[in-house]
Amino acid sequence: MRYCAAVLALAVAALFVAALQGEPAPTPSVVPVTWELDFKYQDPQPIAVTLPDGSKKTFWYMLYTVANRTGADRTFIPDFTLYTDTGRIYRSGVAVPAVVFDAIQKNVNNPLLVDQTSITGKILQGEDNAKDGVAIWPDIDPEARAFDSFIGGLSGEEAKIALPASQPGAASTKVILRKALRLQYAMPSEPAARAANPPKLVDKSWVMR
Repeated sequence: MRYCAAVLALAVAALFVAALQGEPAPTPSVVPVTWELDFKYQDPQPIAVTLPDGSKKTFWYMLYTVANRTGADRTFIPDFTLYTDTGRIYRSGVAVPAVVFDAIQKNVNNPLLVDQTSITGKILQGEDNAKDGVAIWPDIDPEARAFDSFIGGLSGEEAKIALPASQPGAASTKVILRKALRLQYAMPSEPAARAANPPKLVDKSWVMR
């Protein structure tokens, strides 16, 4: 499986910095050490949507439910970023017309489903206050055969790293890494087969990024 430069950069940036300092790269705690929201999701899938100008385009979406069982109200600021093995980067909600959400909501028949803007904010405690959301991306590169989806905003765990000074005497720069969920998928080889053959989850892990 090929990995794009962007994914490699995300995966090894902490390693590189830590190596320069002679320290191990930060990794998420096996057992949560701070608050962590409960996150349930469905694998990404495509949908063809007719836009207001009459054109028809394909978008990808991931349905999810987020619940707060942390013992206190939390602020949820979701971040869904998708990286393909061809070097393409997609941020959810970017270049996605509002009609796409409407089409997805109609397709899944869930009146409680909310878009990324609406779900951002305070999540009250308890299962009764869980929220149904959706991450939406433009169509994935037809040449891609794999992609990684990083989901941020689910945990309060973070680690600070000091980047080496750019020159002698200069102050070092602090970088904050936050715990994120990483989902790795393989895709059918032919774009035309994607609708009938959904991506296959290859690996699921927590990372600091």
